[in-house]
Amino acid sequence: MSTYGSTETGLYDSLMDELSYDQIQQMLDQIMGENSFSFSEMVRSLMHSGKADTLDNISTMMWEIAASAFSQDRKLFVSILAIALVGAVFSNFSKILQGREVAKTAFYIVYMLFFVTLSSSFLQIAWLAGNTLENLLTFVKVMIPAFFISLSFTQGGVAAGAYYEFALTMIMVVNWLLAGLALPAIHLYFFLQVVNQLSEQDMFSKMAELIRDGVRFGVKAVFGLMMGMNVIQGLIIPVSAEVKNMAVVRMGGALPGVGGSVSSVLQTVLCAGKLVKNAVGVAGVIAVFFVCAVPLLQMVVSRILLQLAAAVLQPVSDRRLIRGLGGAVKAVDLYIYTVGVGALLFISSIAVISAFTT
Repeated sequence: MSTYGSTETGLYDSLMDELSYDQIQQMLDQIMGENSFSFSEMVRSLMHSGKADTLDNISTMMWEIAASAFSQDRKLFVSILAIALVGAVFSNFSKILQGREVAKTAFYIVYMLFFVTLSSSFLQIAWLAGNTLENLLTFVKVMIPAFFISLSFTQGGVAAGAYYEFALTMIMVVNWLLAGLALPAIHLYFFLQVVNQLSEQDMFSKMAELIRDGVRFGVKAVFGLMMGMNVIQGLIIPVSAEVKNMAVVRMGGALPGVGGSVSSVLQTVLCAGKLVKNAVGVAGVIAVFFVCAVPLLQMVVSRILLQLAAAVLQPVSDRRLIRGLGGAVKAVDLYIYTVGVGALLFISSIAVISAFTT
């Protein structure tokens, strides 16, 4: 029994050694820095123990990242509070002493300072969202060859090639629609929301709403379309591959004298291939999660601080500053939504492929 177990373990390791993880590891180290982990060790751990030892300290790591993000954004929070409070005091005194025109001039001065401070923070969030999607696409490009090579162990080269072509198409669609169109549209939405508060008349709110609804609908449409195509492929391609595998096993079992042994070996190889494929897929899902989780957590912390600033300032500050902060919060929500859906699309695709090819 122990000899069979060691032989089976050796088969797993032999199939795993057929895959190259060098580029995957280099990309993980480049993206995650000190928070990186060994991709090959995670795959090996998943195969042998059924769990990822790398995830043991995930809660501690996430807490440290959130604390670091809060510490970095605290200065922005204090700056916005100070500008809004000073502006409220200055504007009220101007109304009392000099009249409406001086108060309007004071508001414009304060609002321009507020706009510069808020825009500086927002541009950092925009860069973080764009960089996260770029890192996600780059990582998936270097990860999917290993995943689809492992898929070919059980499904054959034709099925793996079909899935690979679809994955490349999905990368192209995400790059063009999410990174190329959605992120710049969110950028425009933010500036329309903030600039709209310069005037007492509402001039750009409907245009901003149109952009927001367009982004949300476009992101949902991309996710629904890609996942639908993924499911359709999953219903067709694995069936034909399974028929071929069964035919090979039966042909081996029909050999005179050694048929039983050959059939048993073939089934063992197929099972080992499925285990390796699933281990690589789960490790890929975990890696994609970590690639996006850190920047998403940073964006969530920034969003919470902006909303907290709006809540604190609402009783004392000008309503247009509060609406400007509200527009920034909604824009950050769109960034979180877009990046989150992009990550979920690849995570779900890997999970669907792994499930349908089991």
